[in-house]
Parts: sequence; structure tokens; C-alpha cells
Amino acid sequence: MLIEFKYSNFLSYKDETTLLMTPVKSFKEHRDTHIIKTNKGFELLKTAAVYGKNGGGKSNFIAAMGFMKKTIHNSFADSLKKEEDRGRKDFNFKLTEESEDSPTCFEVSFLSEDDIIYRYGFEIKGYKIVKEWLFKKVESETPLFERNENKFRINASGFAEGNKYKKDVNSNVLFLSHLAQNNTNVASLVFKWFRSVNVVSGLDDRHYKNVTKNLLNDVPEFKAWLSLAVKFLEITNINTSKDKNIITYHNKFDQNDAIVDSVAFDFEREESQGTKKLIYLLGAVYDTLMLGKVLFIDEVDSKLHPNLSKKLLELFHRLNIRNAQFIFTAHDAVLLDKDLFRRDQIWFVDRNKFGASELYSMSEFNADVVRNSSDFRKKYLDSVFGAAETLEITDELIKLMY
Repeated sequence: MLIEFKYSNFLSYKDETTLLMTPVKSFKEHRDTHIIKTNKGFELLKTAAVYGKNGGGKSNFIAAMGFMKKTIHNSFADSLKKEEDRGRKDFNFKLTEESEDSPTCFEVSFLSEDDIIYRYGFEIKGYKIVKEWLFKKVESETPLFERNENKFRINASGFAEGNKYKKDVNSNVLFLSHLAQNNTNVASLVFKWFRSVNVVSGLDDRHYKNVTKNLLNDVPEFKAWLSLAVKFLEITNINTSKDKNIITYHNKFDQNDAIVDSVAFDFEREESQGTKKLIYLLGAVYDTLMLGKVLFIDEVDSKLHPNLSKKLLELFHRLNIRNAQFIFTAHDAVLLDKDLFRRDQIWFVDRNKFGASELYSMSEFNADVVRNSSDFRKKYLDSVFGAAETLEITDELIKLMY
């Protein structure tokens, strides 16, 4: 389970940015449904929603976690490629001289399946790993390894696996990735947690459509669950063809409105964009809930009716028995509702006067500004929290137009 995610000097973000998944203790709303109780004496939130104006940095927030996960998974394999084949490497914030020459930094803290807290992070500049660290906390936090370029400090008693391989790691390879390639115990456990983090775009279903297809082919329980979930769309059944493409079935009626047949639809060609988005998304949601994963989605409300978005939240808040977490960006202010969220679950992204994105929580505003009984939606649209500015139609704008 995710406790905290930090990053800095990444795309539109200059300074250290933190998403915290621990609830504010003084907030009493939705305690029975929206909070995960751990065995470590602290609690975690099941969901977090990030709002902001166009161009504020919401997608870059999701991209930060996606970049961290991709770097961890591909670091070893990418190091074997030619530099021209490795893709983009300049992800730093470009609007200050200071950040142009500084590394990009990422760090996560998470609670593992065996109730151990791990804190892992790295700094990267271009393809070079500048720093890297891994800490473990049972009672008190202890370092397992710390890396400064290619100089290592290894905890000999707590991380013996590190000493065996530290001389073999290249400057453009994460030590964690190198160790996981060699199936070492602790590194493989940390690596496994990152595999349980799914990062997808709500505007592009390519990232998770295969999840739905594979579940339909391999998990009969999912097939039955999905068919029931989308029954309101007048879809009577869902199946896959021999080449694993999805087929949906609709009833055919005679002139007396009696069902006479079932008609197969080519899913990609004949179903609406909204139907395709929902069915592909439900695969990722099912996978996350059943396996207790962490799901990041950008623009989750794209192509979905607000009532559908509310139902997805209900799955995570009320029917989430395996401690899955759902973190997403959205525009639809209908979801900004005290009946759907706690104040510490709502975050905003806005740009400061220097063009840098900043992430902050509704919980940072005092009771004079917002209470648990406030109309979150109205206050957001009235720019009480910022992050909601829009096109200003001025006399000068109209004059230039005509």
C-alpha cells in the first residue's frame, strides 16, 4: 500500500512535490468506508482525487509515477541499448537555470505484504543514476543501501545481497533493477510492489485494454462479473474471439418486441467510445481490487457519465476488502462532493508565477475556508482553492478577434 510519493524537477514540477496517503486524524468524515486500517498503528486512504485547470500539471503528476515505475522496470534492459535507441532523457523543469542542471528525484514509501515499511528513491540526470537509496522500517528505520553515483554504503547485516553485486552495476543502471535481475530477496520484494502499481491514461486505452482481454480469456469469474456490470448498456454477454478480440452481444427483437435472436457486435467498430472506455477500465479496476494493487489513472472521467465515475469510487470505498488504492486526476466537478470524499482525499494542482506546478491538499485550508459540511464543488468552481482559472473573455480579446 502506498504511503507517500515524492518527486521534484520533473516536467512542469520544479520543487519537491508530495502526495500523502495518510488521513488527517482530526477529520471524522467517512471513517468506516474510506480508510484502510493497518497493523502498524497508522491508517491509509483508499483513494485520492487530483483536480486542476488545463495545463496545470495533472497529467504530469500521473506521468511522474509512470516514469518512476518504467525506469525501475526498464533500467537494466535499457542500459544494453545504444543511447540513440533509449528515447527521451530530458525530463527536468526547464524554466529556471537552477533546475536545468539538476537531477530529477523520485521517492516512494509503501507498506509491504509482510507489514514492513520500505522507502526507496533515486536521482537521475539524463541516463546517469546520481543517487539511490533503500530504507526499511520495522520498529525504527534503518538504511539497507545508499548510493552516491557508484559509491555504495551497504548494510552488511540487513542487506548482504547488496555486497555481492555492487561492483557489477553500471552508472546508468538502478541498483534495485540490477539486484532484481539476479533474484535477490529484498530487491525482488520491492520490485514486486512496483509491479502492483498500474499507471494508465484515461484518454488512451492502449495501456490497459490487454488487461481486460486477458481477464476475459483466463478468468471465468471476471467474465461473469463484467457481463453483469455492463448489463445496463443492454449488453447481454461479452466474449472474446480466437484472436482475443472482444465481442459484445445485444438482443434482437421482432415487431412485437419479443427477443428473437442475439446479435454479435464487433467491439472496436460498433460500440461507442464511452462503452469501450468503461469496459476496458473495468478490467483494470477488477484487477486492482482483486489483487490489492495501486491504480493511477489520468482523466478518469473522460468519456464517462458522472454516475459511472461515482460507482467506480463506490467500488473502492465500500467494496474494497483487499486494501487496493485508487489515485486519479479529473475535471468533472460533480465528483467534488462531501458525500463522496473526505477533505484529505482531494488534491489540487496549479502553476505558480514562475510556471512551476504545485500540488496541495484541500486539508491544508483551515475551517474558515472549508469544512466537512461545505459545498466542495461550488468553492472549487469559485476558485476558492485556486487551480480553476479559465479563459478570460476581455474587451481586448474580442477586439483582436473581430
